[in-house]
Amino acid sequence: MAEPRSLDPALISNSWANSPLLGNALYGTLMIDNIETGAIEYKMAENFFSTDGGKTFTLVLRDGLRFSDGSPLTAHSVKTAWEHVKDPATASPDIPQARLIDSSDVVDERTLRVNLVTPVPNFANAILQTSLNWIASPTTLAADQAHKDSDPVGAGPYTLEHWSRQDVISLTRNANYYDAPRPYLDRLEIRAIPDAEQRYNTVLSGGADFALEGIWQNLDKATNTGLQSSVAPLGGGTSLVLNNTKAPFDDPRARKALATALNLDMLNTAVYEGTGKIPAHLFDESSPFYKDIPLAQPNHDAAQRLLDELASEGAPLEFTLSLYPTGKSLGAAVQTQMSVFDNVKVEVRTIDLAQVGQNLGKKDYDVISSTVVFSDPEPRLWFGFHSTSSGNYSGIKDPQLDDALDRGRVAGNDAERTAAYEAVQKRLVELNPVIFYSRAAPGVIAGTQVGGIVQYGMGSVLPETLWIQK
Repeated sequence: MAEPRSLDPALISNSWANSPLLGNALYGTLMIDNIETGAIEYKMAENFFSTDGGKTFTLVLRDGLRFSDGSPLTAHSVKTAWEHVKDPATASPDIPQARLIDSSDVVDERTLRVNLVTPVPNFANAILQTSLNWIASPTTLAADQAHKDSDPVGAGPYTLEHWSRQDVISLTRNANYYDAPRPYLDRLEIRAIPDAEQRYNTVLSGGADFALEGIWQNLDKATNTGLQSSVAPLGGGTSLVLNNTKAPFDDPRARKALATALNLDMLNTAVYEGTGKIPAHLFDESSPFYKDIPLAQPNHDAAQRLLDELASEGAPLEFTLSLYPTGKSLGAAVQTQMSVFDNVKVEVRTIDLAQVGQNLGKKDYDVISSTVVFSDPEPRLWFGFHSTSSGNYSGIKDPQLDDALDRGRVAGNDAERTAAYEAVQKRLVELNPVIFYSRAAPGVIAGTQVGGIVQYGMGSVLPETLWIQK
């Protein structure tokens, strides 16, 4: 798990190998989804429903919810927490989802009415996939940063005992947790081990009981050595984002040329030692929206024809690939593959992780590695590719794609959603705004003594269900 920069729930990422276990432990969950069926399952929330096609929702909380300090968790608490995420001053990564909320009104102690900017029938996914799922006490949210990090108050299964930065986060069982007899464990210790090999060896040697994992090689090794491993099935994945707003990739022929020139099997071997899962389709095969609409396939002759056509017009394909320091193998593999073609030149630029947000926001790149990952397609697929979205890093602007994404967002039934996302798949194959080269690996590895591993949303793990066989 990555070291959090703060215990403010709005600043904790609710996705697999970041800090979701910590957020779930301290603050609990309003709701989760079944990652196999997509069905919404309620936790601290008792219900979340709309009667007008998704323009307004009513959240009903369980009766008697209390924060770990004994104060009541009410509809007002949820309103305060969601407004905190929405506030630009908070600088939450989940502000795009929070901004879907236009306003909210407390009906009574347990009921909050939520008014959305536009109808989003599947808005529950925007909650459970983000920090909107975590409710800290209003007193905690009003406190300064030091207090948030030293004494956060939530209603989750655990409370903070001590946080030694760059070392360990110690949590102890919350005796007032609503879902008794959970949590099953008396204590949790969470350590950040960014080095993949060290993380794997720590679990293998028994130095840790389980690890949140995002590296395909570690998941493969875990399977081969008898450890438990599981991966949440998500669509999309890690991609090469082509900057559609300027040359050379404002020309769809240049995007098609690169998409058909690259052999993803060879990239998988170079980057993931052949252990990665290649996204042949936009949706995972387990998704109800899966269609046999293949993403770009390697075709050397077709790619060369496009490259020659561009060169004959005085615009041979030349671009810079911007990668993190850990992306050397990817950069070398792309250069090697493109070296067998004429009329193309690839340079690789290493950028610091601190630059990534700025580079993406200003579109200061030709090609960069990023992700568009989703369980249910709403809301992340819309954010990843709609022309009006700040998360549309490729800068693709296509009326047909926008229309299909909008229809998928507001669709009132499964048939309408399926038809809309089929159109999205077809259009993305035609446009190639990004080149998906690997599924994300939202996984867990664990010793055989660990039970009760439950993932939801973007691979987030529930701590209250975990148990250890002594």
